[in-house]
Parts: sequence; C-alpha cells; structure tokens
Amino acid sequence: MKNLQSLKKSLTSARNLYTIVNTMKLHATTNINQFQQAADASMQYRQVLNKALTVVMKKREMPEEVLRRSEGKTIHVVFSSDHGLCGSFNERITDYARTRIPKDGKNLLLIIGEQGLRRLEEYEVEEFFSVPQSVDGITSSVQYLLSELDELRETEKVKEIYLHYNRSTGRQGFKEHSEKLFPLDLKKIRKEDVKWKEGAQPAYYMSGERLLSDLLKQYYFITLYRTFCYSLVTENESRIASMTSAKKNIEERMEELEMKYKRLRQDSITDEIRDITSGFHVFRNKE
Repeated sequence: MKNLQSLKKSLTSARNLYTIVNTMKLHATTNINQFQQAADASMQYRQVLNKALTVVMKKREMPEEVLRRSEGKTIHVVFSSDHGLCGSFNERITDYARTRIPKDGKNLLLIIGEQGLRRLEEYEVEEFFSVPQSVDGITSSVQYLLSELDELRETEKVKEIYLHYNRSTGRQGFKEHSEKLFPLDLKKIRKEDVKWKEGAQPAYYMSGERLLSDLLKQYYFITLYRTFCYSLVTENESRIASMTSAKKNIEERMEELEMKYKRLRQDSITDEIRDITSGFHVFRNKE
C-alpha cells in the first residue's frame, strides 16, 4: 500500500505540473498574437515616417545630432527575458552580444531582462530594465529607455547606439540581429525615390527644423517599440517550443506512472483475493 500511495502522489504531482505547463503554453500563444499585431502596426507606421523623412530631408541640410561622429562611445542595448523556460532564447542572444561588445571603456551596455543581466555579469552594466509583459507596458518601457539614452548622450560623447535582439524567422526558429539606432542614415533616406499617387504631392507648413526633430523622436520611439515586440514574440515562441517538449515528457511520465499504478493495484487486489481464498480454505479445513 505504501508503494501505491507513493505512486498515486507522484501521478497527482505530474498531472498538476501538466496543467501548469499547458496553461503557460496557452498564455504564450496569446502573447504572441498581441505582440505580433503590435509589431506589424509599428512597421506600417515606420514606413510612413520614412516617407515623411524623405520629404523633409530633400529640402534640408543634415542635422548635426544625427551626423556620424568619428569619436565617442558606443551604446549597446541587449534584449533578453526576465524569466526562463524559453529554450535557448537567452543563451543565444547573450553569446551573440559577447561577440559584438568589446570589454573596454568605449562601450556602454544597457540590458533588457533579468536573464541577460545574470548571463552578462562579466560586463559593467550601465542600466538594467525589466521586460514589459503587455503591449501597453511596451510604451512606458520605450519612454523610460529613451530617457536613459538621452541622459547618456548628455553626459557622454556618443558615437553610435546599437540594438541586439532575437527575431523570429517564422519557421519555429529565430535568429540574432543587430540594428543601428543612432545615427540614422539620412543620406540614404534622402536618396530614396518615394512614389506618390498621381496628383498627390506632399507639403508641410510648419518649421522644417521642428518637423524634422519631431520625426526623429518618433523614429527612435517606433524603432525601439518594434524591437521590443520582435523580442517578445520570439521569447514566447521559444517558450511554446520549450513547453511543448516539457508537455510531451510529462505525458510520457504520466503514462509510465499510470501503468505502474495499475499493475501494482492489480497485484494488490490479487494478493487480497489470494489471502481471502487461503483463509477460507484454512477455515474450511478446520471444520
């Protein structure tokens, strides 16, 4: 009976764990949908910004704040996760970051996600940020990050800003990416040949300098917003893959435990019947 009770307890624990894993998988699926929709919307808005910047830049000189500097520090922003159970998501982005970020005083590191902070502990981290868990939370996280970047640009001579993140490949996998946030390649934007509908020629009536400044702020914002979305989509896809594997292992374990439980239960019943039968024969022989 002791073995039966132990097996029953193990089986109950496995079933509870199965429920938890299944719930986490469903939650990750829901997250993917909302973050992917936000990423798609941000890309559409960025295309609008590209067109607007093309119009403004064709009539203006290159602004000093976005010109490439020959000297200064490079800021690196690494996107990881706060929680584990997402496969190789964090290991891959931190290993990738090590190949891109030299350990010297000319490179400053900002980390998104506690897992990245733990895995890159050999670096001197300038600032750490938690990962937003909803689309609404991304906006406040981007604003906070932009504020920190502005402070660093005021206190340090910044040459470049790079973003390092994982992005889904759409085939149940992902790839590490690096993207330059600053300075923008406005020369390339200026040369782009934007097609407009016949009879629709863009024009603006406010100060070109002010308009360009506003557009650049929006560009930085939407680029960071989109990067958060891409990273969160990939994190949740990796978590689904991890939970799917865990779910399969638990199912196999549950099947094994159930077979053992049924076998021991049957053996226990057989023993009880044998004891009853033996007792009956002993009692009958005494008569």
